[in-house]
Amino acid sequence: MSQSEMILYAVKLILGGITALTAVMLYSKTKDGAWISLIAGFVSLYVGYVYELLQGLGMSIPHEIYILEIPLTGLIFTVLPGLFFILAFAIMLTRK
Repeated sequence: MSQSEMILYAVKLILGGITALTAVMLYSKTKDGAWISLIAGFVSLYVGYVYELLQGLGMSIPHEIYILEIPLTGLIFTVLPGLFFILAFAIMLTRK
């Protein structure tokens, strides 16, 4: 892994960590479904960053499950944040 990639991972982890931390702090103050979905989206996005870093460092799962030659965990961490964001926006749109 090159030095520029390490700097990029560090920036992603630091900013993602701050985002996830503030999202968790907001979680204790809100009971709204849309906000909770946004918070879950940001936290799952951060978990995806950590997983991507572990993959980049060579710490992979030995017996990964593949769907159409795509690793299942990578697919989940790619799709899950978007689904949470879509859910949050859909909840906001359906409000009166």
